[in-house]
Amino acid sequence: MTAPRDESKDEAAEAPAAFSIDEVGVEVIRPLRHKYLRPDQPEDAVCYQTDGQETCRHFAAKDAEGQVIASGTLNLEDRVAGQPPFGTPGMRIRGIAVEDDWRGKGVGAAMVGHLLEEGRASGVAEAWGNARTENLRFYAKNGFAEVSGAFEIPTIGEHVVVALSLLPKGRKARKALKEAQEQGEAGDAPDAPVEG
Repeated sequence: MTAPRDESKDEAAEAPAAFSIDEVGVEVIRPLRHKYLRPDQPEDAVCYQTDGQETCRHFAAKDAEGQVIASGTLNLEDRVAGQPPFGTPGMRIRGIAVEDDWRGKGVGAAMVGHLLEEGRASGVAEAWGNARTENLRFYAKNGFAEVSGAFEIPTIGEHVVVALSLLPKGRKARKALKEAQEQGEAGDAPDAPVEG
């Protein structure tokens, strides 16, 4: 006869570690950006031109102790490179970095998902970014498609433009979104996003 299995130990071992994602000032995430995205360059190499603009927002994933374990930035910016169609307004995702100890635990996917939800809530039609070629599988798993050939960004490496439509699927959903946008322009509709 075997002893009954203690399911609570298995659940505790399999349960993902707790973390939260919050909007932060860019200074909170720049050290992580530098550590993982441009470690061989000066610290100011991770100061993006759009960082301080009103259209740019920064997010940090923090563990239970409040330590920054992942970063992500979104900027309302239309895509101009790669294959059409181009969805406007657009949102550029950049600066995605995850601490080594947290990789493979869903933190990066949660960060991208959070940025996409922020974009949808803002009425963004397309999310896009310049993805390092070694990270293309991550972006594909998160719904992005390659829309350009490979190109070199000096001192950083080979990249590909990736994009993801945030428009609702289906004719009825797109029609409802268009009508809501038209009413919003006329000042008749509330500022609530349309579910798709």
